[in-house]
Formats: sequence, C-alpha cells, structure tokens
Amino acid sequence: MPWMKKTYLYLVSLVSLIIIIIGATMLVNMGLKSVLGVKQYVNYPQMCAAQPSTPNGDKNVVCDPEYQKEQAAADLENQKNSKKQDIAQALAFLIVSIPIFWYHWSLARKEA
Repeated sequence: MPWMKKTYLYLVSLVSLIIIIIGATMLVNMGLKSVLGVKQYVNYPQMCAAQPSTPNGDKNVVCDPEYQKEQAAADLENQKNSKKQDIAQALAFLIVSIPIFWYHWSLARKEA
C-alpha cells in the first residue's frame, strides 16, 4: 500500500507543478506583451449601420461617426476586460496550485 500513496503524492505534485508553470507562463507572457507594447487584439473595420433599401432596391449604407465611436469604445472596454480575466485566471492557477504542490511534495519527501 505505501507505493500507492507515494505514487499518488508524486502524481498530484507533478500535476500541480505543471499548473504552476502554466500560470507563471501566462503572467510572464502578458507582462512581456505589455512591456514590449505588443498589440494583443486585432481591430477589425468598424461596422456601418445599413438603412432600409430605397424604392429601386439599393441599400443605403450610412457610416454614422457616433455609431463607430460607440463601437470602438465598446471594443476597447472588451479588450481591457479580457486582459483582466486572463490575469485573474493566471493568478487563480498559482494561488490554488502552489499550496497543493507544497503540501503534497512535503508529504512525498517525508515518505521517501
């Protein structure tokens, strides 16, 4: 039975160590992108609001500057929120996996 316990402890330690590496890599990646000024998001062309078609069947496409400004502001806000979510996810990986690794690794070292 002791070999099963050692296997479990080392396996949990390995998995939590992998999660620590993933979380740290995510944070370093985001940090380097912000330091180097790399744009993470592509800005697509602004959409225009299509107006109802004219009697001859042509559609009038009107690019309202106010509509484009609102969309650009919404896109920027979505980008900021996405960055915050990525940082929160990476920190959650680290906050959860570091204590799990530490606990299981210390038990595994005592067993050895």
